[in-house]
Amino acid sequence: MGIHLAESLRRLVEDGSLSVYIDPFKGGARAAFAELVGDHLGLHLDADDIRFVRGGTEAINLITAHLASTGHGLTLPLPNYYAFDHCAARWQAPVTGYYRHDGTLHLTGHADTPHTALVDVLPNGVTGTIYTTPEGPDYDFVLLDAVIQVGHFGTGPSPTSALRAKARALDLEHSAIIMTASKDLALPGIRAAAVISRNAELRAHIGRDAFDRAPVTSPLGSLLMTLYAALLTALEAPEDHLDKVHAAAEDTAARHGLPPLPPVSAVRRLLDHMAQMTEHYQANFHRLAQDADILSLPAALAPTCGYSAFPELAVPRADFLGWVRQCALDGLRLNPTVVHGGTTDAWKHLMPGQHLRINLSESRQDMARGLQEIRMHLNRSNRQAP
Repeated sequence: MGIHLAESLRRLVEDGSLSVYIDPFKGGARAAFAELVGDHLGLHLDADDIRFVRGGTEAINLITAHLASTGHGLTLPLPNYYAFDHCAARWQAPVTGYYRHDGTLHLTGHADTPHTALVDVLPNGVTGTIYTTPEGPDYDFVLLDAVIQVGHFGTGPSPTSALRAKARALDLEHSAIIMTASKDLALPGIRAAAVISRNAELRAHIGRDAFDRAPVTSPLGSLLMTLYAALLTALEAPEDHLDKVHAAAEDTAARHGLPPLPPVSAVRRLLDHMAQMTEHYQANFHRLAQDADILSLPAALAPTCGYSAFPELAVPRADFLGWVRQCALDGLRLNPTVVHGGTTDAWKHLMPGQHLRINLSESRQDMARGLQEIRMHLNRSNRQAP
């Protein structure tokens, strides 16, 4: 995809499109994305429903700023991507609650807000699981952060089927969907995401921000998101239908005035790569399960896709964070609960175990070595304990 985008960039430079402030595709990328993603999800979408931004973090920031300005308190999943808590603090949007994988809700005790907003991340970027959202009051706004991930290897529902069900249940007048690629599919140096919504105030808010950044906005992000949308349609196609599915995506891009998509041979290579990565993540997950005596992972928290798992120490440490710090001093860097959002009280009530994020995308050798080092440090601290 990087080579394809580089060629598209060359054409834009040659015809002068890159040096103008207006969209060189005249809304064509938004229209193509709406058509491709709408067909994928079973929704009727049009170009006005789509706003392109520079990455998922910027999308979270823009939507959180809007929700704060309209008096919304946020209910966030735990754990979560740091940007949710960070942006809530930056824009002074009260976090009124956190919830875990099974929908159990912990209220923070924040003062009541005029409106409420629920954030749902699919799949959860830290645990790799699909969360049940909490029961409770009818939320005035729902933000669904849909991450395009590699593969599906867990026993739970596939992210695609879960996304379809959740997206179809939304009223886009009072909700938004963020779509962006996970880090293992992202292209270095190009931050790209799409916000899908029919909320007029939110769309105006994003539009004002885009106006401020017009001189530095690159069309590559919109092209990349269109490629991801075409990839979504290819992922579900049987091998003998891939040519037909790809031809339909090419026709969509052409009708909306976009550069040609990569050839179907390139799509096949990418799909083969994604299948290999899925097998790799699954193998590392099974390797993690072999060390259940040091890192345990309940079935409810087993990842269904992606490159992240969130087991807990099988035998708790008296000073968990102190042990993590000592590991770091010895060159073993670990990601404990505190770097994944929430509050001390929320972690205590929802996930009191001593959890560590494990990266399933590491090489199998590095995975085995890392688990061995964790075991070594646990044994050492056991010997040193009074």
